[in-house]
Amino acid sequence: MGDFFSSDNFSELVAFAGRHQIMVIVFFALLAALIYVQARILIARVKKLNSNAATAKINHENGVYVDVRANNLFVKGHIANSINIPLNEIKEGKLNRIDSYKDKPVILVGKDKMDSDCFNGAISLKKQGYTCVFTLDGGIAQWSMDNLPLSTKK
Repeated sequence: MGDFFSSDNFSELVAFAGRHQIMVIVFFALLAALIYVQARILIARVKKLNSNAATAKINHENGVYVDVRANNLFVKGHIANSINIPLNEIKEGKLNRIDSYKDKPVILVGKDKMDSDCFNGAISLKKQGYTCVFTLDGGIAQWSMDNLPLSTKK
């Protein structure tokens, strides 16, 4: 292990970086992007709830599911009694359908675990004064995998 940090190995590393500048630049750009995303998630403090915890919040604390997916995906299947408000409407402040939930649980539902619309919607709702905002971990895909019902009623 001591030889790994020797001056010979360092010289080889510098030579490699000199020969493969684009690869090194791409590596550091991706590393910086990863650090940025992780820092943003930590700073935002948006909590994720699994399907069971989300259902308990809705039932016991009179919360609401807000589905941030596009309307064409929403009509194909959504959580019963959820409200469809796409991210652009959340950012524009078109929240009259959920005004009464400012101090109650609002659980945002996206496509899947990697849906950034949920995260961005949660941040936007917090900025607009909503105090109890969560995201559904895994989105509608996980809800479906948990064998929970989906509705096609508007």
